[in-house]
Parts: sequence; C-alpha cells; structure tokens
Amino acid sequence: MRRVVVVGGGVAGLTLAERLLADAEDDLQLTLLERGSSVGGLARTFSHSGFLFDIGPHRFHTMDHEVMGYVNRVLDHRSITIPRASSVYLLGSYHTWPLTLKAVLRLPPRVLAPSFLDLFRGSGRGVAASFADHIRRRYGPNLYNFFFSGYTRKFTGLDAECLHSDWAEAGVNRAVIDKRVKADSLLSLLGGLLIPRPVSTSFIYPSEGGMQLFSDILAERIESLGGTLRTGCEADGVSTVNGTVNGVSVAGGGELAADDVYWSAPLSILYPDSGLRFMNTVLFCVGLSSPQGNGYQWCYFGQEGISFSRTTIPGNFATYAVPEGCDSVTAEITCSPEDRVWREPGALCGRVVADLEKVGALDRKDILFVRPLRIRNTYPVYDLEYRNRLEKLEAPSGLHLLGRCGSFWYNNMDHSIAQAIAMANGEDTRRDFWKES
Repeated sequence: MRRVVVVGGGVAGLTLAERLLADAEDDLQLTLLERGSSVGGLARTFSHSGFLFDIGPHRFHTMDHEVMGYVNRVLDHRSITIPRASSVYLLGSYHTWPLTLKAVLRLPPRVLAPSFLDLFRGSGRGVAASFADHIRRRYGPNLYNFFFSGYTRKFTGLDAECLHSDWAEAGVNRAVIDKRVKADSLLSLLGGLLIPRPVSTSFIYPSEGGMQLFSDILAERIESLGGTLRTGCEADGVSTVNGTVNGVSVAGGGELAADDVYWSAPLSILYPDSGLRFMNTVLFCVGLSSPQGNGYQWCYFGQEGISFSRTTIPGNFATYAVPEGCDSVTAEITCSPEDRVWREPGALCGRVVADLEKVGALDRKDILFVRPLRIRNTYPVYDLEYRNRLEKLEAPSGLHLLGRCGSFWYNNMDHSIAQAIAMANGEDTRRDFWKES
C-alpha cells in the first residue's frame, strides 16, 4: 500500500486528497488530518442564530477552464451566478472598485491633479525591491501616499518600505480579480478609465450552506472513495529517515506512517526557526434586524481612523445567508498574535460598531448581536527577506507543500485548486500566478 497523509483540510488539501483517491488504484491508503472541528480551512462558513458568515468575500472566479470545470462538477448544479459589486471607501464616500471614470471624477482636484502630473513624469518601471518602491514606480507617489501606504500599514502592521515587492504584485491582482481589467500601472488605469472595456465580472457561489458547501462535498467524496478524515487532529511535524519522509507526528503524541506527505498547514509549523510569519484575522460578525441598504458585496477601507480594513455583506452574495427581513455585515481586522485585538477581541466590539455606523454600514438600533471570531494564519507576511528564508528551507524527499499556508503563497481559492489538481497529476506547479498575463 502507498501510504499518503494530507495535512490541512482547506480547499487545497481537500482537492488534492479527492483527486488522488479518484485517480488511484486499490493500493492507496490516504489519511487527511485537520486540526479544526470541521473542514474548510480559510474558506469555512460559520453559523449563528440563522445567519451565515464566510471568512471574507469568498467566491469562485477563474479564467482557468480546468478549475472552473472542477468547481462545477463538485457543486453539481448546487450553485448560483452572481455579478460582482465591490467598493472602496475614500474621503468619506463609497466608490466602485475597480475605479470607473465617474468614480475618479468624484475625487477632489487635490487628489486628481498630482496623479496626472505623476503620469507625465513617467512610471519609472524596473526592478523594485520593496512594496513602496513598486507602487511609486507603477502608480506614482501621489496614489502611494494617498491610499496604498496607509492601507498597507493598516492591513499588514508593517511599513510599506519593509514589505517585498511581491506583496504588491499579488495584492493588486487579488483586488482587481478579473485579468481582463488591466491595473498594473497608472497608465493602464488611465486607459481603462478613458477607454473602458465592457467587462462584467460574475462569480459562482454555492446555492446553500455558504462557501462551506464546497468543502463538505469534497470531504464526503474523500470518505466515500475510501479515504480517512480525522478532524480535531493537529500535525506538528514530519519524521524522516535518510532524508526521506516516513511519517507525520501528531500533537499530543503519536505518529502516522507515510510514504508521501502533502502539507497545506502553516509552513511555520514545519520550520519554526525560519522567521516566516503569518497574520491573523479577527472577524466581527454583526447580525441586523432589518436591511441596511449596503449596495456592495465587499469594500476596502484604507482610512487610518477606521478600525477595520474590509467589510463583507453576506446577503449580497446569497439571500439565504440572512433570515428573511434581516441583514448582516462582517468587519475584518488583520493583526499579529501579540495585538490586543487578537488577545481580547470582545473589547474592540464597541469601536468596530461605532466605525461601521460612521461609514454608514449599519444603524446600531438594528443590531441583534456582534460576534468576534478569531482566524489564525490568514495571510503570509512578505517582508524583504521572505524569499531568502524560503530558499534556505530544505525539504526532505516525499514532502510536498501546497496551498496558501503550506507554500507560503498569497493565493486565491482557484489557485489552490489548480495547484492541487496539478500536484495530484504529478505535474510541476507555479507559485507566481499573479504574474500571468
């Protein structure tokens, strides 16, 4: 028997396990370990008093036909198609994101004029070491100072000068999503505003159960194909013999024998002295007794005086996410394990509610509950030395790294699915999906 252990029950680990089992002969023994009480990883859905809350604005969108075909086969008509409606909050007003010409013209001249001057000064393309350098070269110092610098410090807890340029390459792509929309420089942004291409982005979303449905279906398939799924079981390392993996050690004692280990749990567990770090996220899930009229699915908040960096409106993804006649909003605060918001999230509820009311996202008299949820290891920290740290890691034979946490890769769900499918087929996978044309 070929003994395989998959560590981590997120989208990457579940897809890989399902594909390995579906294509295997009878000689595969596969066990999937998940430290949480349920599968889903960073794409879990939480339920409270009839309200559903995803971890952020999860949805399926990809230009990869193989990935889209896989998603549709897994959901098997248990899905809906929804149009995109995202926003950014600037200078006290909501603007469509990606920015339209109409939205840009609403900005005050003191913001617009310097950016046009930056355009004529030239973009200064070339190799950029830091996030700050990359943004200033591509978008000019005005947009960097106006939005990117403050938002980045707020989101990562680090100054933009201390982040690698890869964070900019990946981050802008994550926000734009649709590769038909060009936003890799000030010139391309201007071209898109003045000569806009008719791009209408739509998403696939489960027709019931929130994003959790996708992971639950995969978990059922894994067990029906003969795999073993163990939740509440945390792996804390691998064992090796002569440079080759031979097992996975489990927190609290014990070990599972393995010929191959596919690791999608945080890479820092395997290499605790590597200096590789992750950010955590606290979700403030708010149930509301009546509709609030928020017209977006998610919105970015870069203003330093606002506690959260992004909000999501679950009912604008699927009406079943809220009880009839109700509404909800989720506010996200990214942080480190040492921050007070992580240690005492309940103490921040009042501040978050006040900020949500300040930006017009809710009326506090309609609040039914505020429930903070702590989510560990949501984003890798791309500091200036992260690539050097990754290159120094020595992986034993038989250890395969995948997913956002396992390969320390700021990816989306479609990238994790593509990576898992390729890995199950024995193919090489690329990490820098954000650089694809």
